[in-house]
Amino acid sequence: MSRVTDGDVASVEIGSRRRWLALLILAGAQTIVVLDSTIINTALPTIKRVFEMSESQSLWVADAYLVLFGGLLLLSGALGDRFGRRRLLAIGLTVFTLASVAVAFSPNAEALILGRGLQGLGGALVLPQGLSTLTAVFPRKDRGKAFGVWAGSMGIGMAIGPFLGGTLVDQINWSAVFWVPAPLAALALLGLTLVPSTRSVLHTKLDVPGAVTGTVGMLALVYSIIEGIPRGWDDPLILATISVALISLSAFILIERRTEQPLMPLGFFRQRDFVGAMVGMFFIMFALMGVLFYLPQFFQLVQGASAAESGLRVMPLAVVMIVGAPIAGFILPKVGPRFLLFWAPTMHGGGCLLILALVLAVDTPYWIIGLALAWLGIGGSLHMPATTDTSMAAVPVDMAGKASAVTTTGQELGGTMSIAILGSFAAVMYASGVRDGLSGMPLSVADIDVLASGIGAAQQVFPTLDASIVGAVRNELTESFVEAIRRTYLFGISFAVIAGVVGWILVPRRQRQVQATSLGGQEETAAPTPSDNGTREVAPAARVMASARPQKAAGT
Repeated sequence: MSRVTDGDVASVEIGSRRRWLALLILAGAQTIVVLDSTIINTALPTIKRVFEMSESQSLWVADAYLVLFGGLLLLSGALGDRFGRRRLLAIGLTVFTLASVAVAFSPNAEALILGRGLQGLGGALVLPQGLSTLTAVFPRKDRGKAFGVWAGSMGIGMAIGPFLGGTLVDQINWSAVFWVPAPLAALALLGLTLVPSTRSVLHTKLDVPGAVTGTVGMLALVYSIIEGIPRGWDDPLILATISVALISLSAFILIERRTEQPLMPLGFFRQRDFVGAMVGMFFIMFALMGVLFYLPQFFQLVQGASAAESGLRVMPLAVVMIVGAPIAGFILPKVGPRFLLFWAPTMHGGGCLLILALVLAVDTPYWIIGLALAWLGIGGSLHMPATTDTSMAAVPVDMAGKASAVTTTGQELGGTMSIAILGSFAAVMYASGVRDGLSGMPLSVADIDVLASGIGAAQQVFPTLDASIVGAVRNELTESFVEAIRRTYLFGISFAVIAGVVGWILVPRRQRQVQATSLGGQEETAAPTPSDNGTREVAPAARVMASARPQKAAGT
C-alpha cells in the first residue's frame, strides 16, 4: 500500500478488487446507521401508545438520535483524520450496538430518548469515516461510481428499516427493533479487517473547543424549535435556549476562524461547488425526511395498516433509490452535476410533496401514494451521488475526513431540522384542528388539552369518555391529523424548490475531472515536516489551506 499526491488518483493505492470490496463493507456500515434512523418510523406509533407520549416527546425519539448524530459529525471527521478512520469506524459500531441494546430495555420515555441520543453518538463516529476512506482509496475517475453505490446503500437502509421495524413490532414488540443492529454490526466489524487504514498526513490537531460550542449550539437550536411553538416563543426556557444557541454558534464561528487546524475549515465555504452541493443536500433531506417521518404514522393511525404493512407501503421510494443511485453515479460524468441537482429536487421532490398535499385523505388509494413515493425516489437517487461527488472533489484528499463530516452534517442537519420544524408546525396544526372540532362536544378542558397534545397521548383519555362520543372524537382526531400532514407537505415544497435553485446557481455544469489538491488557487500539497523535538509538525503551507482564497470550480 502506498500514498500518492496526484489529484487524479487515490491517495492510498490498493488493488482494484480490494477497493470494491472495501466499498461494499463501508456501504454496509452506512446501511446499519441509516437502517436504525428509519426503523423507528414504523415503530413510533406503537412506542407512542406504550409510553403515552405527547407529540413533542415523540419528535424527540427521532431528534435525539439526529441531533447527537449531526452535532458530533465534525469532531468525528477530525478524529478519523487524526487517529485513523478504520479505528473510529470500529469504535463507532461498538458504541452504536451497545446503545441499541440499552434502548431495548428502556423503562420509560426519558430513558428511550437518552438511549437514542447514544445511538446517534455511535452513528456519528461511523458515517464520516466511510466517505473519507472511499475518497482516499478510489481514483478520481471511479469515485462517481463508488458514490453511486454508496448512495444506493442508503436506499437499502431506507427500504429495509420501515418494513423490518413494522414486522418486528407486529410479531414481537417495539423493543425488538433495537436488537437488529447487533448482529449486523458484528459482521461489519469483522469486515473492517479488509478495509485499508487511512488517515490525514496534514491535519493532526483536534479542535475540541469548536466541537463543544458547535454541538451545544445545535442542541439548543433544535430544542428551541421543537419546544418553541407549543410552549410559546416568550417562554423563559425557550428564550434561554435560543440565547445559548446564538452564543454557542457565534463562538463556534469565531473559534473556527482563529484556530490553527479548525474542525470545520471555513475555506470549504469559499468553494462554490462545495457550498452548492452541501446546501442542496440540506434542503432535499429536509423535504425527504418530512415524508418518511409522517407517512408511516398516516398508514397506521389513519388508514389502520399494521406496522409491517406501513413499512411495505413506503418501500417504493427506497427501492427506486437502490436501483437509481448507482445508475446516477455512472451517468454523472456525462450529464454533469448541475443537471441532476436542479431537476431532482424541483421536479421530483417538489412534485411528490405537491401530489401528497393535494390527494392525502383518510380514504386515499395506496397506488396514488405509491407512485408519488417512487417519483420522490427518482429524485433522491439522482441527487445524492451528485452532491457527494461534487462536494468531496472540491477539497484535498487529506481533508476528506473533515469534508465528509461537513457534508454529512449538512445532510443530517436537514433531516433534523425537517422533523423539528415540520413536526412542530404539524403539531400546532393538529392541536388547532382538534380544539376547533371538539369545541361543541361534552368534554372537559383537561380532556381536550390531552387530546390536542397528540394521538398517542389521546389513548389515555378514550377509556374515560362516554361511549356515545368516542367515535366522533376519534374521527375528529383523524381528520385533524391528516389536515396537519397535508399542510406540512405544502410547506415543505418550498424547501425542495430551494434545493434546485441552489444547485442551478452554485453547482458547475461539468464534473471536476481532477481532485482539488488545495483550497487555494495554487495546486500544492504540503507534507508534514519533523520538528526540533522529533514529532511531526504540519508544514506552513498546510496551515493556511483552510483560509486561502479558493480556486474556481470547473465548468462555472
